[in-house]
Amino acid sequence: MRRSRIFDPENVVFRNLARLTDVVGLSLVWFLFCLPVFTIGPASAALYHAVRRYVAAREDGAYRCFWRSFRENLKVGLAASALAVAAAGVLALGRQVMYAAAVDVGGQAVVFYYAYLVLLAVPAGVLCWMFPLLSRYQVTLGQLLIRSAYVAVRFLPSTVILVLLLLEAIQTCIAVFPLILFVPVLECLLASLFIERAFLRLSPPQEDGSGDAP
Repeated sequence: MRRSRIFDPENVVFRNLARLTDVVGLSLVWFLFCLPVFTIGPASAALYHAVRRYVAAREDGAYRCFWRSFRENLKVGLAASALAVAAAGVLALGRQVMYAAAVDVGGQAVVFYYAYLVLLAVPAGVLCWMFPLLSRYQVTLGQLLIRSAYVAVRFLPSTVILVLLLLEAIQTCIAVFPLILFVPVLECLLASLFIERAFLRLSPPQEDGSGDAP
């Protein structure tokens, strides 16, 4: 009897191994789906949806959930990705210009540089909210942009935390690339603690368990 329980798939060891496999597998699938760059949006929405629905809830079907969400959000997600990549490029270029001015000129240019970094929290925060919102609600691109900006400003402290979590995740994967097998899912799990709390305030669950989009 004891030996049969050791090899039982419902054994706690096997369940934890399966969960670890999901973490690695989803992170790897997300990375592969992001390689075309402009699919970052629907891939990130799909990852967040799968992590929230299955990894955090310890249920099965994470990969089917990822693929279904990716397909459903592909059209809007591609357009949102193009805007996000363009915006990130412009913001990064602006940072480089401000940094060069701070180094060459000094004085007020240094103050402007740090002020620019602080102000970056809002547009960067909008990007952090876009794809979780896309994973949760059926919206047009215009609605997605407006609601992302609204949520980013309304929940500014959470927005700042989300930006810092994202930056830390990116820096960690750049410094130790193999961690790409764990960091995306772990970052989603941590981010969901703040995102889902905001969504709950925006869309309190009704008696049937449903909620409206913010």
